[in-house]
Amino acid sequence: MTVNGSTIAVYEEESTIQTRSAALVPLVRRASLNYCFVLLLLPLLAIPAFIALGRSDFFMHHGASVWVRSNDSIFQMTNRNCDVLIFGDSTAMTGINPEVVESNTGLKTCNIAVTNAVLAVTDNLTLNHYLAHNAKPKVLLVQFSPDGFQRESKTWHRTIYAEGLLELLRHGTPQQAHRILLTHPQESIAFAGYSAGFSAFYVIKDVWFHATHLRSEEDTLTVRNGFFTPPAPPRTSCDTAAPLSGSSQATDFSRALVDDYHSQYDQQSGVVLVNVAPIPSCDQNLAVYSSELNGITSNALLSLPIGLFNDSRHYTAVGSTIVSRLVSEELNEVAVRNPSIVAHTPTSPRVIASLRNVRYPPIGIR
Repeated sequence: MTVNGSTIAVYEEESTIQTRSAALVPLVRRASLNYCFVLLLLPLLAIPAFIALGRSDFFMHHGASVWVRSNDSIFQMTNRNCDVLIFGDSTAMTGINPEVVESNTGLKTCNIAVTNAVLAVTDNLTLNHYLAHNAKPKVLLVQFSPDGFQRESKTWHRTIYAEGLLELLRHGTPQQAHRILLTHPQESIAFAGYSAGFSAFYVIKDVWFHATHLRSEEDTLTVRNGFFTPPAPPRTSCDTAAPLSGSSQATDFSRALVDDYHSQYDQQSGVVLVNVAPIPSCDQNLAVYSSELNGITSNALLSLPIGLFNDSRHYTAVGSTIVSRLVSEELNEVAVRNPSIVAHTPTSPRVIASLRNVRYPPIGIR
């Protein structure tokens, strides 16, 4: 009986365990479903949260780069009265110094150029906002890199243009922002990662600064009237680029782009100039760009020594001085043909560069 009693007890114990295990199955299944649900919910909540972070003033002051802060500051400009308004891509941001232009033309100059990432997403949102809240300029000068006249510069599908999305979210209409976010899900998710990553990066930088009292070179930059020089040394050689072949399609697009600026802004400024920025003389596509843009832009495409650039399209301090004086000479010539632009004779600058005959200072001069 003892054996049988022990056997019965074992059976009863096993039965109890099985009963309890059966009762635990629904609980484990529910816990697993809840865990999976949370895993799915977290990114769904995190993405809009980080998108909201990216468009916030907090991110602008604690995560945005000097490029982004410069782009955004234009929307704070009101009641400015500028004779010359500079717009365009980053070649204008780093290449046309308003102080140099003013000193060589006597014309009050403002630079509201933005990065090509902003242009690709928002088009002329920045320019339109400025013109709606400030006085009509006497000259609107728009400058693009030769690449900016390529049809591909107007498309941004499958590309991370976080700077442009940020501007659209902060200053575009809610309808525009919602449409872009919904129709470009990959870029929207990338923007969320951009805002989260850069916020974390700048927190680490702040901790590092408090520990070492050392700032990165970018943090010491000052943007003056929309202009600054990127903190990078002069280049010594050009990057290898994919060769371009000239086409009538590209030329037609370039002409249409220039015509659009004239048709849209002739009534909002005295004179509209659409320029192509100088590029390095070692650029492999220099001849193609020159051929495509010949007779289309307001100026001719010029090539400058690679030492005047700190990357393929942005200028050193010396390079920007030369570009600014080239622009000054162009504006003085325009003023001679259009006396209504200025009520006085333009100043006679000390010429170090000409649109037809360029003379360069030694590269080492700062």
